[in-house]
Amino acid sequence: MTDIQIDKLINFETAADGTAVRLIIKDSAGDTLGIVMTIDTLSSLLMTMPTMASSAVKRAHGDPRVRITYPAEQFQIEEGPDDLRILTIGTPEGFNVSFSLTEEFSYELGEAHLSGFGQHPRRH
Repeated sequence: MTDIQIDKLINFETAADGTAVRLIIKDSAGDTLGIVMTIDTLSSLLMTMPTMASSAVKRAHGDPRVRITYPAEQFQIEEGPDDLRILTIGTPEGFNVSFSLTEEFSYELGEAHLSGFGQHPRRH
């Protein structure tokens, strides 16, 4: 296996038909490279990256309680398809994440927030 050390993310490009993206990076040798991924691959990477980052931070600090957190500054709740609600949370830097929620889960989330801290497992 060949490793590529990415030193800087320069930019990205989206394919004209929206089926892929190209990450434009600078490697440790100073070369500019393009990494092309389909949307399915990019989606899989997005779902895996928080776990990867969390694992690395916990190991680096030697503390399983360490978390990577981002300052939430805004949120929006919209109607989605199939009676779902779309909750989008954003940071001051423009990082936004959207989640689809059932009406029941939306209420559970609100109740959990009002009742205080702790883990609130999903009720079925």
